[in-house]
Amino acid sequence: MIGTDDTSVKVLDIKLPFARTGRIWPYCGDKAHPVIVYDYTATRGRAGPEAFLKDYRGYLQADAYGGYDAFFKDPARGLIEVACFAHARRYLYKALESDQAHMGPALLLVAQLYHVEQQARPMAPADRLQLGQRQSRPILGKLRDYLEEIQAEVLPKSPAGRAVSYALKNWTALNRYCDDGDLEIDNNATERSIRGIAELLPHNWAPTQA
Repeated sequence: MIGTDDTSVKVLDIKLPFARTGRIWPYCGDKAHPVIVYDYTATRGRAGPEAFLKDYRGYLQADAYGGYDAFFKDPARGLIEVACFAHARRYLYKALESDQAHMGPALLLVAQLYHVEQQARPMAPADRLQLGQRQSRPILGKLRDYLEEIQAEVLPKSPAGRAVSYALKNWTALNRYCDDGDLEIDNNATERSIRGIAELLPHNWAPTQA
C-alpha cells in the first residue's frame, strides 16, 4: 500500500517579484516497505501524482481530493482506493458543536472502530483481518445505518449534512481497510510525514522555476 497527501511550499520564481506556492507530495510505504519519498510539483494538478504513480499497481490511501478520482474509475489502471477515516471523523467532530444530538452517536461508533484498531495494531496481518471482520464490520454496519437514517434529518449544507454526505459518498473506500490486514484505518502516518515539512527543509531552500 502507498499513502499520499500534499502540502504547500513557497517557491522562488525568477519571473515574479514574489514567492508563489508549489506542492510537496509524500508517498509512504506500508509496514513491509517503510519508505517515504517526497515529490515536488509546481501545482496541485492531477498530473503530478499521475506521473509519479504511473507504474504502481495496488492500494492507494488518500483523502477525497478530486484529482485522484480518475485513478480509481478505470479498473485497468490497477489502483484501489483506500479512504481515510480520520478525515470522516474530522467532519463529524466539526459538526458536533452545532448538532450534538446527531453527531454524538456517530462519533461514538467511530471511537469503537478505533478501539478495535488499537487492539489490532500489534497483530500479524492475518489476525488483524480476522479481528476486523469479526468486530469492525458489525460496527461499520451500524454506522452506515445510522448515517443513512439521519441524512434526511440534517440540512444538506449544514456541517452535519456535509459530514454525513462525505462519509456516505466515500463509504466503500472507508471500509476497505477491513479487506486486507496490511491496510490502515486512516492516513495519519502520511499526514505526519508532512506536518513539519518547513522544519525538514533548509531555511534558504526553495525550488526555483526559470
